[in-house]
Amino acid sequence: MNPSFLRLCGLSSVVLSSVFLGAPFASADQLGERDARSPAFFITPKTGTATDAPARNTQYLCISAIPLPPSLITLTTPQTPWVHGQKVISREIPFVEGAVNWNNVPNARPEFKTWIQNGQRHFKGNGIPNHPTGIFPVQPNTSAYPYYAAAPAEGYSSAAEIPIGPYDLDVTVPAHPVYSQTPACISDLVTGVVTQTGAVWHANVAYAGVWVDPIAALPVDKCWGHPYNKQYHYHGYSWKCFPRQGEAREHSPLFGYAMDGFGIYGPRGDGGKLLKNEDLDECHGHVGYVEWDGQWTTMYHYHVNNEYPYGPGCYRGTVGTVVSHGQHAHGFPTNTALPAVDAAAGTDSEGKVLR
Repeated sequence: MNPSFLRLCGLSSVVLSSVFLGAPFASADQLGERDARSPAFFITPKTGTATDAPARNTQYLCISAIPLPPSLITLTTPQTPWVHGQKVISREIPFVEGAVNWNNVPNARPEFKTWIQNGQRHFKGNGIPNHPTGIFPVQPNTSAYPYYAAAPAEGYSSAAEIPIGPYDLDVTVPAHPVYSQTPACISDLVTGVVTQTGAVWHANVAYAGVWVDPIAALPVDKCWGHPYNKQYHYHGYSWKCFPRQGEAREHSPLFGYAMDGFGIYGPRGDGGKLLKNEDLDECHGHVGYVEWDGQWTTMYHYHVNNEYPYGPGCYRGTVGTVVSHGQHAHGFPTNTALPAVDAAAGTDSEGKVLR
């Protein structure tokens, strides 16, 4: 077992319970975007960050697949080699290697469509993105392999064996979302649908003996995605492989929709300003002038950026529905009885004291 992976929790004795977690591909460089910027680092949450209330720099969680009260889910900063203090250094991540062009894979070519009916926006597809992904199962003798091989996964000898596969992506959200002063918690791992690629965003939380930010704890592929339960999804720098990045001195275009129906846009606001969390509210959004269903209007919307939680941290509208594809919670063993957790002692689900 790779020692650096065990340092993830700061405890040499921790055994991970599980891993967290068609159009042709066109990257921003291929489209000739001017002054494209890739974040050199990301800001991951501090140890002790709470998840039971709406606030900047965190996610407000009530995920149904996690049989724990949110008050017992606090985040820990991993001690993986690419994390320095609160910074996740992009160039140091041992990304999952390879490039699978899914347009050439029989029975797994990208499928995606969206439409509006009866006040609802529908998304239907097979979850396979329209861009190349890393090779999953993760290949032996690659830099990412030891991290996945050290993580058990139900139904596999290790998380390194988890493949990407098509599934029934079926999401419905309000077509005309209504802003609420009271934020709603994130109740499902799927936090939004990327209409540019046909894949989804997942909540940026994972379990590895302690609760962590996935990109700080486990390598993703170069599009900042990976599978769990065969379902490919994005974390962190989730716009890396999106085909429409927009112009460097303009507001970012629409990337997709959050589960409450509001739009999720790229990292740039008015005039091309790269937005920080201090520019956004506790749900990682704000009111501004954006293109919406072909018209320019002033409305609430979310942004992705390089500061945790990287996308929606809670919801400002009424949450839609996502078809369940099996309960899982980025590594938490949901098929077992509710574990005993001693909050005062600071123990994990196996009863190990967190020091």
